[in-house]
Amino acid sequence: MSKKNIYVVQFGTGTNLNLLPLAAGQMVSRLKQETELLKKYNLCEIIFRRQDPKELVSKIKDVFVVAFSCYLWNTNMSMNIANEIRKKFPNALIVTGGPSIPKYPELAEDFFLQHPYIDVICTGEGEEVFAALCNSYAQGESFADIPGTIYRDRETGNIHSNIPEKILSMDTLPSPYLDGTFDNLYEMYRDEFSGIVWETNRGCPYQCTFCTWGNYTSKKIREKPMDQVKAEVEWIGKNKIKYVAMADGNFGIRKRDLEIAELLADCKKKYGFPNFISVSWVKNSSSKVLPIAKTLHECGIKFRITLSLQSFNSNVLKAVKRSNIQVSEYMKIREAYNKENHYAYTELILVLPLETYESYLSGIEAGLSESVFNQLYIYLCFLLPQTEMARLESRKKYGIEGKMVKGGYTKSKNSHKMNEDVEIIIGTSAMPKEKWVDSFVMGFHTLALHDDRLAFFILNYLKKSYGIKITDIIQFTRKECLKYQLPILRKSFVRLEDCARGVQQGKTYLIEPEHYGGICYDPPDAIYLELLYERTKFYDEFLFIVESFLKSHNINYDKPMLQDLFVFQKTVMAHPNGPIAETLNLKYDWINYFLFTFGLREGELKPVQKKFKIVDPNPCDGDTEKFFKYHFDIRGEPVFNQIFDEEGNLVFPPVPLK
Repeated sequence: MSKKNIYVVQFGTGTNLNLLPLAAGQMVSRLKQETELLKKYNLCEIIFRRQDPKELVSKIKDVFVVAFSCYLWNTNMSMNIANEIRKKFPNALIVTGGPSIPKYPELAEDFFLQHPYIDVICTGEGEEVFAALCNSYAQGESFADIPGTIYRDRETGNIHSNIPEKILSMDTLPSPYLDGTFDNLYEMYRDEFSGIVWETNRGCPYQCTFCTWGNYTSKKIREKPMDQVKAEVEWIGKNKIKYVAMADGNFGIRKRDLEIAELLADCKKKYGFPNFISVSWVKNSSSKVLPIAKTLHECGIKFRITLSLQSFNSNVLKAVKRSNIQVSEYMKIREAYNKENHYAYTELILVLPLETYESYLSGIEAGLSESVFNQLYIYLCFLLPQTEMARLESRKKYGIEGKMVKGGYTKSKNSHKMNEDVEIIIGTSAMPKEKWVDSFVMGFHTLALHDDRLAFFILNYLKKSYGIKITDIIQFTRKECLKYQLPILRKSFVRLEDCARGVQQGKTYLIEPEHYGGICYDPPDAIYLELLYERTKFYDEFLFIVESFLKSHNINYDKPMLQDLFVFQKTVMAHPNGPIAETLNLKYDWINYFLFTFGLREGELKPVQKKFKIVDPNPCDGDTEKFFKYHFDIRGEPVFNQIFDEEGNLVFPPVPLK
């Protein structure tokens, strides 16, 4: 009699952004240790490829147990497959878990009603729980004594919630990178993976209500044995892994994290890999992050430093249990990173409890930086089922209104059509739905003009010279472009308004900018790209707006100087069609003046008569896909042309940006 099969499933995104399925790999590695169980059952290859549910199920055989690891990009696909498996294999045990699966009993009951083919939810870390479930099912035993599970009794339909699982020790967990689990998978499907997920510890000391990390049973950080870390770094190098997404919640929080960075640096020197690491940094300590950043920078590993503030409103931070990260400390940390010219970005979330439209705009203004190495990112607030914020009690307390919308991935073709959903907050008691639309439009348009650098130098000159708030200019622009014949600017605001209202109706939050090959982008990037494409018309319209603003506020200004500034701003921006001219004639020394935005001394703005040569270091000849690849692939790097003086010296950018 042939053995039945155990399958572990963790679908990728179905786009060009796919990482090795770490959660599935961890469960498979742990199950490999159950030697007696595997004498009776086959442990099959991890399933990660998205495909038609009926077609996939037709290929799998004799299912004994199947487990699905679920997150934003694969929950619907996983549930569709689970449903088909139940039809074909009615006696199979079907298990699920992950950040997109509810862990609270009041939410789990609805989940089981919606998905009657699911038998068990794993509510925590899945390795030991999944092994226990497989063994119990093989022996015909009840799941009543398996902590960390919520299960449905097939005979009665009753839902049973067990106590949380015991906190796992990282010392005893096997590694899928070292026991062969990932060797064959990566060798066979190397071209389908853009990188890996890698963890060196688990646990988070913070309790943020919007984050699954904040809801861990244990706040204690548990470390993976250092010998295992060293061996996994070696695996990264030998397998030429370009991109590493670190799953640690607070990299830099432990003393040994600097040693881990040094291991990665040695790996880069020895093998030439990795090229880029994505990191969730320790939240409130530049003294811990800067030595790590220096180590990575010197060896050529690219990274960005996250400043996870989420809101500048102290009442909001308290409501989401983030009050232990002080705004004053954040400012000191940001300044320290700017001095070192490290690429860093500050995170804000739209919208958190108690945030108002006014406090949100105030936070954006505070988060905007005059450094080209610093950006502000605004994330929509996802209501993940395992977070405290998603609980009914929290929704009621803060008047949270959520909407299931089409998910997707930025910089990817048609990713919002992959039939995956995510719940997004579209209004609260403090920020009603209409104000949420205004916040969406204002926030993302501000980022398009300032943080995608389209009007960066213009806006910072106005702020520095006249004390004008950047958000005030954007608000003025939104209002005035409706009064006058300013079609390019008007269209950009309408695009954002339509997107925001679409989200409130369940549509995607991504935008496909015209002229860029149907690739989806986050709203600010999409607006930036569309305005950039119409650069001459955009800058003409924006000059009119800026002059109207200055006049309406009785601010005296030098018109020829302002026009010269606009010429400089327009010329430095790289464009799919190349520079707007081969040469640049400036009447004022803007290059010297804006040295402060590159972390250099503040230059004096003097009248000059200088001629410069303009060069696009990566010409695209009108090909927008090339432009995306050469200029817009690395998040945060400014999209600038190069400027040379008459002696052939590179004078802009004044420091290396790569």
